[in-house]
Amino acid sequence: MMLMFTECVLDLTAVRGGNPELCTSAVSLYQIQESVVVDQISQLSKDWGRVEQLVLYMKAAQLLAASLHLAKAQIKSGKLSPSTAVKQVVKNLNERYKFCITMCKKLTEKLNRFFSDKQRFIDEINSVTAEKLIYNCAVEMVQSAALDEMFQQTEDIVQRYHKAALLLEGLSKILQDPADAESVHKYKCSIERRLSALCCSTAAV
Repeated sequence: MMLMFTECVLDLTAVRGGNPELCTSAVSLYQIQESVVVDQISQLSKDWGRVEQLVLYMKAAQLLAASLHLAKAQIKSGKLSPSTAVKQVVKNLNERYKFCITMCKKLTEKLNRFFSDKQRFIDEINSVTAEKLIYNCAVEMVQSAALDEMFQQTEDIVQRYHKAALLLEGLSKILQDPADAESVHKYKCSIERRLSALCCSTAAV
């Protein structure tokens, strides 16, 4: 379960590493023509995307490290048999952990200038948490799928609902606040009910 969850989190880093549309509405509103200003806005968008990537990679690394530690402890205590399948899972966890650490280092290097030149944003950056990003991404997936479903654009709707449910399932297990975890769990259950209804309607057709 944790491996699947971290795989989904790693998928989100690719989305956050794209070109966020931050500030583009402001550009069109004021019709700023100066290329220097536009370049600065574009760079800020890119840097903020990297901040979100870094936060997600750090959380993924933390979860993978905890899973590796648990697996090794259970193997050592004899609670988990070191079968071929188990060894493969541990290997996959280790490879993804190393990948996350490498990406954290690369992003930190790229963000050194961002952090040093924009100290006034530090408080805002500190407020960015992986949990918030994961939840927001899951909500965006559900809203997008629901909108497409409304207009009968059914391509990959089930996959998006399923991925959102998986993200929320993993999130509910790592949240510290029981009330938050319960709310996320209820939201996940509502998505699963929608998935079940979709599958039933598809089968009926």
